[in-house]
Amino acid sequence: MEFIVLMLTPLEMLLVNLFVIHKCSKRKYSLVRTFVLMMLFISVLMLVAYRIASGAPDFGNGNGLFIFSGFLFIIPIRILYDTSGAKIITIACFSWTYTFLLFALSAKLGAALMIQGLSINAIVLLLQTVMYACTFKAFYSILKTKFIYVLEHIGKKENRALMWMNMMWFWTIFIINLSFSYPDLRLFQALTFITLAISTLSSFHYIYLQVTGSTTIQNLERIAYQDEITQLRSRVVMESDAEELIRRKIPFNLIFFDLNDFKSINDIFGHAVGDQYLAFFAHEIKVRIGNRGGFYRIAGDEFICILSEEGLDSFTADITTLPEVMPGTKVKFLGFSYGTATFPRDGATVNELLTAADQRMYEMKRASKHTRGGYAASAEQNPSDHE
Repeated sequence: MEFIVLMLTPLEMLLVNLFVIHKCSKRKYSLVRTFVLMMLFISVLMLVAYRIASGAPDFGNGNGLFIFSGFLFIIPIRILYDTSGAKIITIACFSWTYTFLLFALSAKLGAALMIQGLSINAIVLLLQTVMYACTFKAFYSILKTKFIYVLEHIGKKENRALMWMNMMWFWTIFIINLSFSYPDLRLFQALTFITLAISTLSSFHYIYLQVTGSTTIQNLERIAYQDEITQLRSRVVMESDAEELIRRKIPFNLIFFDLNDFKSINDIFGHAVGDQYLAFFAHEIKVRIGNRGGFYRIAGDEFICILSEEGLDSFTADITTLPEVMPGTKVKFLGFSYGTATFPRDGATVNELLTAADQRMYEMKRASKHTRGGYAASAEQNPSDHE
Protein backbone atom coordinates (compact mmCIF):
# COMPACT_ATOMS: atom_id res chain seq x y z
CA MET A 1 0.00 0.00 0.00
CA GLU A 2 2.81 2.40 0.90
CA PHE A 3 4.43 1.67 -2.47
CA ILE A 4 1.25 2.75 -4.27
CA VAL A 5 1.00 5.95 -2.21
CA LEU A 6 4.66 6.70 -2.82
CA MET A 7 4.35 6.28 -6.59
CA LEU A 8 1.12 8.28 -6.86
CA THR A 9 2.89 11.56 -5.99
CA PRO A 10 5.29 11.59 -8.98
CA LEU A 11 2.58 10.00 -11.17
CA GLU A 12 0.26 12.91 -10.39
CA MET A 13 3.02 15.35 -11.34
CA LEU A 14 3.74 13.38 -14.49
CA LEU A 15 0.14 13.40 -15.67
CA VAL A 16 -0.07 17.18 -15.25
CA ASN A 17 3.17 17.58 -17.21
CA LEU A 18 1.90 15.35 -20.01
CA PHE A 19 -1.36 17.28 -20.14
CA VAL A 20 0.57 20.54 -20.58
CA ILE A 21 2.74 19.08 -23.34
CA HIS A 22 -0.34 17.66 -25.07
CA LYS A 23 -2.07 21.06 -24.99
CA CYS A 24 0.99 22.92 -26.29
CA SER A 25 2.06 20.47 -29.01
CA LYS A 26 0.66 19.00 -32.20
CA ARG A 27 0.15 15.23 -32.24
CA LYS A 28 1.59 13.14 -35.08
CA TYR A 29 -0.79 10.23 -34.42
CA SER A 30 -4.31 9.60 -33.16
CA LEU A 31 -5.17 10.45 -29.56
CA VAL A 32 -5.71 6.77 -28.65
CA ARG A 33 -2.38 5.65 -30.11
CA THR A 34 -0.54 8.52 -28.45
CA PHE A 35 -2.18 7.77 -25.08
CA VAL A 36 -1.46 4.02 -25.18
CA LEU A 37 2.19 4.45 -26.14
CA MET A 38 2.72 7.12 -23.51
CA MET A 39 1.12 4.99 -20.76
CA LEU A 40 3.36 2.05 -21.67
CA PHE A 41 6.41 4.28 -21.44
CA ILE A 42 5.23 5.69 -18.10
CA SER A 43 4.66 2.23 -16.60
CA VAL A 44 8.12 1.01 -17.55
CA LEU A 45 9.82 4.22 -16.45
CA MET A 46 8.04 4.34 -13.07
CA LEU A 47 9.04 0.78 -12.23
CA VAL A 48 12.66 1.30 -13.25
CA ALA A 49 12.88 4.65 -11.46
CA TYR A 50 11.42 3.17 -8.28
CA ARG A 51 13.88 0.24 -8.28
CA ILE A 52 16.81 2.60 -8.70
CA ALA A 53 15.61 5.26 -6.27
CA SER A 54 14.43 2.86 -3.53
CA GLY A 55 17.98 1.68 -3.04
CA ALA A 56 19.22 5.20 -2.32
CA PRO A 57 19.75 6.07 1.38
CA ASP A 58 17.69 9.28 1.23
CA PHE A 59 14.80 7.88 -0.79
CA GLY A 60 11.50 9.45 0.28
CA ASN A 61 12.96 12.50 2.08
CA GLY A 62 11.46 14.93 -0.46
CA ASN A 63 14.70 15.75 -2.25
CA GLY A 64 12.96 15.38 -5.63
CA LEU A 65 15.85 13.63 -7.34
CA PHE A 66 13.33 11.42 -9.12
CA ILE A 67 12.53 14.42 -11.32
CA PHE A 68 15.56 13.69 -13.47
CA SER A 69 13.81 10.62 -14.84
CA GLY A 70 11.33 13.07 -16.35
CA PHE A 71 13.97 14.16 -18.87
CA LEU A 72 13.56 10.77 -20.51
CA PHE A 73 10.06 11.80 -21.55
CA ILE A 74 11.59 14.08 -24.14
CA ILE A 75 12.26 10.92 -26.18
CA PRO A 76 8.62 9.74 -26.63
CA ILE A 77 7.36 13.32 -26.84
CA ARG A 78 9.80 14.04 -29.67
CA ILE A 79 8.52 10.91 -31.44
CA LEU A 80 4.79 11.35 -30.81
CA TYR A 81 4.49 15.13 -31.24
CA ASP A 82 5.42 17.42 -34.13
CA THR A 83 7.31 19.98 -32.05
CA SER A 84 10.92 21.15 -32.17
CA GLY A 85 13.33 20.05 -29.47
CA ALA A 86 13.77 23.62 -28.17
CA LYS A 87 10.02 24.09 -27.79
CA ILE A 88 9.62 20.73 -26.07
CA ILE A 89 12.21 21.75 -23.47
CA THR A 90 10.54 25.16 -23.09
CA ILE A 91 7.14 23.54 -22.52
CA ALA A 92 8.51 20.84 -20.22
CA CYS A 93 10.42 23.28 -18.00
CA PHE A 94 7.41 25.60 -17.83
CA SER A 95 5.29 22.70 -16.60
CA TRP A 96 7.98 21.22 -14.32
CA THR A 97 8.42 24.58 -12.62
CA TYR A 98 4.76 24.45 -11.63
CA THR A 99 4.52 20.77 -10.67
CA PHE A 100 7.86 20.60 -8.85
CA LEU A 101 7.08 23.75 -6.89
CA LEU A 102 3.86 22.17 -5.60
CA PHE A 103 5.70 18.94 -4.78
CA ALA A 104 8.44 20.79 -2.87
CA LEU A 105 5.85 22.79 -0.91
CA SER A 106 3.89 19.63 -0.15
CA ALA A 107 7.01 17.76 1.00
CA LYS A 108 8.15 20.55 3.33
CA LEU A 109 4.66 21.18 4.74
CA GLY A 110 4.10 17.43 5.15
CA ALA A 111 7.32 17.08 7.16
CA ALA A 112 6.19 19.94 9.40
CA LEU A 113 2.62 18.75 9.95
CA MET A 114 3.13 15.01 10.62
CA ILE A 115 -0.58 14.12 10.94
CA GLN A 116 -1.12 11.15 13.26
CA GLY A 117 -2.26 7.98 11.50
CA LEU A 118 -0.88 9.06 8.11
CA SER A 119 2.54 8.34 6.69
CA ILE A 120 4.68 11.19 5.41
CA ASN A 121 4.13 9.95 1.84
CA ALA A 122 0.35 9.99 2.27
CA ILE A 123 0.47 13.52 3.73
CA VAL A 124 2.60 14.77 0.82
CA LEU A 125 0.23 13.19 -1.71
CA LEU A 126 -2.80 14.68 0.05
CA LEU A 127 -1.27 18.17 0.23
CA GLN A 128 -0.11 18.04 -3.38
CA THR A 129 -3.58 17.00 -4.59
CA VAL A 130 -5.21 19.82 -2.62
CA MET A 131 -2.74 22.33 -4.07
CA TYR A 132 -3.48 21.15 -7.61
CA ALA A 133 -7.20 21.49 -6.92
CA CYS A 134 -6.67 25.08 -5.70
CA THR A 135 -4.21 26.30 -8.35
CA PHE A 136 -4.69 24.31 -11.55
CA LYS A 137 -7.54 26.46 -12.89
CA ALA A 138 -5.38 29.61 -12.69
CA PHE A 139 -2.36 27.77 -14.12
CA TYR A 140 -4.41 26.42 -17.03
CA SER A 141 -5.79 29.89 -17.74
CA ILE A 142 -2.23 31.25 -18.05
CA LEU A 143 -1.27 28.26 -20.18
CA LYS A 144 -4.22 28.63 -22.55
CA THR A 145 -4.38 32.41 -22.93
CA LYS A 146 -0.73 33.45 -22.62
CA PHE A 147 1.85 30.68 -22.80
CA ILE A 148 0.45 28.95 -25.90
CA TYR A 149 0.10 32.33 -27.62
CA VAL A 150 3.76 33.08 -26.88
CA LEU A 151 4.84 29.69 -28.27
CA GLU A 152 2.88 30.23 -31.49
CA HIS A 153 4.21 33.72 -32.17
CA ILE A 154 7.72 33.76 -30.71
CA GLY A 155 10.80 33.96 -32.93
CA LYS A 156 13.68 31.48 -32.87
CA LYS A 157 16.05 33.75 -30.96
CA GLU A 158 13.42 34.69 -28.40
CA ASN A 159 12.37 31.04 -28.05
CA ARG A 160 15.94 30.04 -27.17
CA ALA A 161 16.03 32.77 -24.53
CA LEU A 162 12.65 31.64 -23.18
CA MET A 163 13.87 28.02 -23.09
CA TRP A 164 16.94 28.96 -21.02
CA MET A 165 14.87 31.15 -18.73
CA ASN A 166 12.36 28.35 -18.06
CA MET A 167 15.19 25.88 -17.51
CA MET A 168 16.83 28.20 -15.00
CA TRP A 169 13.62 28.82 -13.09
CA PHE A 170 12.97 25.08 -12.86
CA TRP A 171 16.56 24.52 -11.73
CA THR A 172 16.20 27.35 -9.17
CA ILE A 173 13.23 25.65 -7.50
CA PHE A 174 14.99 22.28 -7.64
CA ILE A 175 18.23 23.53 -6.05
CA ILE A 176 16.34 25.47 -3.35
CA ASN A 177 14.48 22.27 -2.50
CA LEU A 178 17.79 20.41 -2.25
CA SER A 179 19.22 23.06 0.07
CA PHE A 180 16.24 22.49 2.40
CA SER A 181 16.49 18.70 2.10
CA TYR A 182 20.19 18.76 2.98
CA PRO A 183 20.62 21.80 5.27
CA ASP A 184 24.09 20.68 6.41
CA LEU A 185 25.53 20.72 2.89
CA ARG A 186 26.76 24.27 2.34
CA LEU A 187 27.42 23.46 -1.32
CA PHE A 188 23.69 23.40 -2.09
CA GLN A 189 23.25 26.76 -0.33
CA ALA A 190 26.03 28.29 -2.44
CA LEU A 191 24.52 26.77 -5.57
CA THR A 192 21.19 28.35 -4.65
CA PHE A 193 22.62 31.88 -4.78
CA ILE A 194 24.57 31.16 -7.97
CA THR A 195 21.42 29.76 -9.58
CA LEU A 196 19.35 32.77 -8.51
CA ALA A 197 21.94 35.10 -10.06
CA ILE A 198 21.93 33.19 -13.37
CA SER A 199 18.12 33.03 -13.38
CA THR A 200 17.93 36.77 -12.86
CA LEU A 201 20.35 37.40 -15.73
CA SER A 202 18.49 35.04 -18.06
CA SER A 203 15.19 36.76 -17.19
CA PHE A 204 16.65 40.20 -17.91
CA HIS A 205 18.08 38.90 -21.20
CA TYR A 206 14.65 37.66 -22.23
CA ILE A 207 13.08 40.98 -21.24
CA TYR A 208 15.78 42.79 -23.24
CA LEU A 209 14.94 40.76 -26.36
CA GLN A 210 11.25 41.52 -25.92
CA VAL A 211 11.89 45.26 -25.46
CA THR A 212 14.17 45.47 -28.51
CA GLY A 213 11.62 43.51 -30.54
CA SER A 214 8.84 45.79 -29.34
CA THR A 215 10.91 48.87 -30.26
CA THR A 216 11.44 47.48 -33.76
CA ILE A 217 7.70 46.87 -34.15
CA GLN A 218 6.94 50.40 -32.95
CA ASN A 219 9.41 51.83 -35.48
CA LEU A 220 7.82 49.78 -38.26
CA GLU A 221 4.37 50.95 -37.20
CA ARG A 222 5.58 54.55 -37.17
CA ILE A 223 6.98 54.10 -40.69
CA ALA A 224 3.73 52.50 -41.84
CA TYR A 225 1.47 55.08 -40.22
CA GLN A 226 3.44 58.32 -40.53
CA ASP A 227 5.32 59.94 -43.40
CA GLU A 228 8.84 60.94 -42.33
CA ILE A 229 9.19 63.91 -44.71
CA THR A 230 5.90 65.71 -44.08
CA GLN A 231 5.02 64.19 -40.67
CA LEU A 232 1.56 63.55 -42.10
CA ARG A 233 -0.29 60.32 -41.52
CA SER A 234 -0.15 57.65 -44.21
CA ARG A 235 -2.67 56.14 -46.62
CA VAL A 236 -3.24 53.26 -44.16
CA VAL A 237 -4.44 55.71 -41.52
CA MET A 238 -6.48 57.70 -44.06
CA GLU A 239 -8.38 54.61 -45.17
CA SER A 240 -8.97 53.59 -41.57
CA ASP A 241 -10.26 57.05 -40.60
CA ALA A 242 -12.52 57.27 -43.67
CA GLU A 243 -13.90 53.77 -43.10
CA GLU A 244 -14.71 54.67 -39.50
CA LEU A 245 -16.67 57.74 -40.61
CA ILE A 246 -18.49 55.63 -43.20
CA ARG A 247 -19.27 52.97 -40.61
CA ARG A 248 -20.74 55.64 -38.32
CA LYS A 249 -22.59 57.21 -41.30
CA ILE A 250 -21.02 60.62 -40.70
CA PRO A 251 -20.98 62.77 -43.90
CA PHE A 252 -17.56 64.16 -44.88
CA ASN A 253 -15.58 65.55 -47.81
CA LEU A 254 -12.61 63.76 -49.32
CA ILE A 255 -10.22 66.08 -51.21
CA PHE A 256 -7.52 64.65 -53.51
CA PHE A 257 -4.47 66.94 -54.02
CA ASP A 258 -1.75 66.58 -56.66
CA LEU A 259 1.17 69.03 -56.85
CA ASN A 260 1.76 70.67 -60.23
CA ASP A 261 5.07 69.86 -61.94
CA PHE A 262 6.65 68.57 -58.73
CA LYS A 263 9.12 66.53 -60.79
CA SER A 264 10.66 69.78 -62.05
CA ILE A 265 11.45 70.79 -58.46
CA ASN A 266 13.45 67.59 -57.93
CA ASP A 267 15.09 67.84 -61.35
CA ILE A 268 16.19 71.47 -60.96
CA PHE A 269 16.93 71.78 -57.24
CA GLY A 270 17.51 68.20 -56.12
CA HIS A 271 15.59 65.86 -53.84
CA ALA A 272 16.57 67.63 -50.60
CA VAL A 273 14.77 70.78 -51.76
CA GLY A 274 11.99 68.56 -53.11
CA ASP A 275 11.51 67.17 -49.60
CA GLN A 276 11.38 70.71 -48.18
CA TYR A 277 8.81 71.58 -50.83
CA LEU A 278 6.59 68.66 -49.79
CA ALA A 279 6.96 69.55 -46.11
CA PHE A 280 6.13 73.21 -46.86
CA PHE A 281 2.95 72.26 -48.74
CA ALA A 282 1.90 69.78 -46.03
CA HIS A 283 2.35 72.39 -43.31
CA GLU A 284 0.43 75.11 -45.16
CA ILE A 285 -2.56 72.86 -45.90
CA LYS A 286 -2.59 71.33 -42.44
CA VAL A 287 -2.71 74.80 -40.85
CA ARG A 288 -5.70 75.69 -43.02
CA ILE A 289 -7.52 72.46 -42.13
CA GLY A 290 -7.14 73.13 -38.41
CA ASN A 291 -9.47 70.98 -36.35
CA ARG A 292 -11.91 70.45 -39.21
CA GLY A 293 -10.35 67.19 -40.44
CA GLY A 294 -7.17 65.29 -41.23
CA PHE A 295 -4.44 65.51 -43.86
CA TYR A 296 -2.53 62.52 -45.28
CA ARG A 297 0.27 61.87 -47.76
CA ILE A 298 -0.67 58.81 -49.79
CA ALA A 299 2.15 58.67 -52.37
CA GLY A 300 4.81 60.88 -53.95
CA ASP A 301 3.21 64.29 -54.47
CA GLU A 302 -0.37 63.07 -53.84
CA PHE A 303 -2.25 64.05 -50.69
CA ILE A 304 -5.70 63.43 -49.26
CA CYS A 305 -7.72 65.67 -46.98
CA ILE A 306 -10.69 64.35 -44.99
CA LEU A 307 -12.80 67.36 -44.08
CA SER A 308 -16.00 67.84 -42.12
CA GLU A 309 -19.12 68.22 -44.23
CA GLU A 310 -19.69 71.90 -43.50
CA GLY A 311 -16.06 73.03 -43.87
CA LEU A 312 -15.54 72.66 -47.63
CA ASP A 313 -16.37 76.18 -48.86
CA SER A 314 -14.20 78.02 -46.35
CA PHE A 315 -11.37 75.53 -46.81
CA THR A 316 -11.27 75.87 -50.61
CA ALA A 317 -11.14 79.64 -50.13
CA ASP A 318 -8.27 79.31 -47.60
CA ILE A 319 -6.08 77.20 -49.88
CA THR A 320 -5.90 80.00 -52.47
CA THR A 321 -3.73 81.96 -50.02
CA LEU A 322 -0.63 79.75 -50.01
CA PRO A 323 2.67 81.71 -50.39
CA GLU A 324 3.90 82.06 -53.96
CA VAL A 325 7.50 81.39 -52.86
CA MET A 326 8.66 78.72 -50.44
CA PRO A 327 9.79 80.56 -47.25
CA GLY A 328 13.54 80.96 -46.84
CA THR A 329 14.17 80.31 -50.54
CA LYS A 330 13.49 81.76 -53.98
CA VAL A 331 11.81 78.53 -55.08
CA LYS A 332 8.42 79.39 -56.53
CA PHE A 333 5.46 77.33 -55.48
CA LEU A 334 4.02 75.80 -58.65
CA GLY A 335 0.56 75.20 -57.26
CA PHE A 336 -1.65 72.13 -57.16
CA SER A 337 -4.78 70.60 -58.56
CA TYR A 338 -7.49 69.07 -56.44
CA GLY A 339 -10.76 67.22 -56.71
CA THR A 340 -13.48 66.68 -54.11
CA ALA A 341 -15.92 63.90 -53.33
CA THR A 342 -18.56 63.86 -50.62
CA PHE A 343 -19.83 60.91 -48.60
CA PRO A 344 -22.45 59.58 -49.12
CA ARG A 345 -23.42 61.52 -52.25
CA ASP A 346 -20.39 60.53 -54.39
CA GLY A 347 -19.69 57.06 -53.03
CA ALA A 348 -20.42 54.56 -50.30
CA THR A 349 -16.84 53.24 -49.94
CA VAL A 350 -13.37 54.72 -49.62
CA ASN A 351 -12.39 53.46 -53.09
CA GLU A 352 -15.47 54.99 -54.69
CA LEU A 353 -14.75 58.35 -53.06
CA LEU A 354 -11.08 58.23 -54.07
CA THR A 355 -12.01 57.44 -57.68
CA ALA A 356 -14.49 60.32 -57.84
CA ALA A 357 -12.07 62.82 -56.28
CA ASP A 358 -9.20 61.61 -58.47
CA GLN A 359 -11.23 62.10 -61.66
CA ARG A 360 -12.22 65.63 -60.66
CA MET A 361 -8.64 66.45 -59.75
CA TYR A 362 -7.46 65.45 -63.24
CA GLU A 363 -10.26 67.48 -64.80
CA MET A 364 -8.95 70.55 -62.95
CA LYS A 365 -5.37 69.73 -63.96
CA ARG A 366 -6.32 69.51 -67.62
CA ALA A 367 -8.48 72.64 -67.49
CA SER A 368 -5.98 74.89 -65.77
CA LYS A 369 -2.44 73.56 -66.09
CA HIS A 370 0.07 75.26 -63.80
CA THR A 371 -2.54 77.08 -61.74
CA ARG A 372 -2.69 77.42 -58.02
CA GLY A 373 -6.07 78.33 -56.61
CA GLY A 374 -6.64 80.82 -59.44
CA TYR A 375 -3.07 82.19 -59.33
CA ALA A 376 -0.57 81.55 -62.17
CA ALA A 377 2.49 79.54 -61.20
CA SER A 378 5.39 79.08 -63.59
CA ALA A 379 7.52 75.93 -63.72
CA GLU A 380 10.41 77.81 -65.24
CA GLN A 381 12.89 78.26 -62.43
CA ASN A 382 16.65 78.40 -62.23
CA PRO A 383 18.76 76.64 -59.59
CA SER A 384 20.40 79.96 -58.85
CA ASP A 385 17.07 81.20 -57.53
CA HIS A 386 17.38 78.89 -54.56
CA GLU A 387 19.14 80.24 -51.53
